[in-house]
Amino acid sequence: MGFLSRLLGGEKTPRKQRPFDVIAHVAFEGAIHVIETPLGKDWQHDEDAREGDGFTVMVLKYILPASPTPMALLAKVYTTAAGYAPPEDPALTDWRGIFGPLFAEISNVAIQPTHQTTMRGTQLPACEAIVDGAGADSGAPLRIRERRAVLNEEQFILTAMGTPDLFAAHAIDVENWFSTAAFVPISETKDT
Repeated sequence: MGFLSRLLGGEKTPRKQRPFDVIAHVAFEGAIHVIETPLGKDWQHDEDAREGDGFTVMVLKYILPASPTPMALLAKVYTTAAGYAPPEDPALTDWRGIFGPLFAEISNVAIQPTHQTTMRGTQLPACEAIVDGAGADSGAPLRIRERRAVLNEEQFILTAMGTPDLFAAHAIDVENWFSTAAFVPISETKDT
């Protein structure tokens, strides 16, 4: 059950049976919000921001160390500088091309249209893919789930990466990451 269902009085789950409590993570002065983050003691989190040629990127990371591949949950905002081409439409994403370097081979790519919510409740058109194959480093099974949305000069990306077994074991964490993450686009911070 999601955060909003609990607020609105949906089915009650006894505290001791929940895999974690609700802890929101607000990163980069509010640009990224994840309402339900994983809280297991083994999860590590970090915030990283950097600039590149014509862009800046802010990344909120949650990592669960595991062998042969850790589980990673990422929320990213890429902002293109003035004078540079804006991000491409997510529906045009070449998923095999983007993730090819992470895989020794890609066995399946499943793509679907979806949406990404902003903190003001705006529903941005988005595209989501699940990519499966053998990891380039370990040869172990690897799965990547990624959602991309664009608004003006910003691209918003949610990613989950790990083995299919970790995806199954942490299905609630992954689903909560994708269903409770919200971004604050620059256009929604300007006074109207």
